[in-house]
Amino acid sequence: MSSDGQATSMLENTIDPKKSINATSITRAALEQELAKLAINPDFFRSFTTEQLSDVLYGLNKTATSSGNNSSLASGTKCESGKKASERMLSSIDKKILKALLESRGKPSSIQLSKELDIPLATVQRRRKRLEEEFVRESYSLRYDKFGRRQITFIISLDAGEKSTIANEILSIEKVNYVSRTFGDSADLKVEAVVETNKELMDTSEKIKALPGIQKISWFESLEILGKKKEPDLAIVEPEQRETEGELEKGPLTKFQAYK
Repeated sequence: MSSDGQATSMLENTIDPKKSINATSITRAALEQELAKLAINPDFFRSFTTEQLSDVLYGLNKTATSSGNNSSLASGTKCESGKKASERMLSSIDKKILKALLESRGKPSSIQLSKELDIPLATVQRRRKRLEEEFVRESYSLRYDKFGRRQITFIISLDAGEKSTIANEILSIEKVNYVSRTFGDSADLKVEAVVETNKELMDTSEKIKALPGIQKISWFESLEILGKKKEPDLAIVEPEQRETEGELEKGPLTKFQAYK
């Protein structure tokens, strides 16, 4: 566990010392050592409690993470920086809550998570709020088929030009409700539209084609979800644990398997 994770885990023990949450405690000296690693004089925070010091360290790491991600975008190392950032930001308690959210069907209550994970309710509520804001995508959307509508996805290739200007023009088309920039083979924009008839589909397609700067357009419609699995997401939250479990289940590789 990272020192940041240890610090926040220790904080939960101070909130409810009677509850065992299997977290490793950490001393004030260790927190001050982490501040020193960030080139910050710990003496500035002598009047702070250990809990306050932990919060300061969390805030500093969050700021450093945000700055690191911005600079890594230009240098091409965004994925690596993101991985290191998540390792610093997620404590063992965070990971337990995040895994429980990912594995759940529907949206479990914080009371339910508190009982299942044996973590104080106040802790679950506070941590869950941060996790849902920073690490989880969640939103409500209509099931368009129940309203007699169809959701169409357009993949658009553009000529050289200002993508944001063209994107705004596409978004102004009546049936279009979503536009995003993409990176891939002949894919500059992803556009989603909701239509009721084939005529509306064709009209929307023609309106997009008529815009200046559009080079190529294709579309598809998702008819049915044939399968979905959560293991990849869980492996991201706990990569080392999942890899170890996989090795135990599969056993050692044969020479043929290793080079296959």
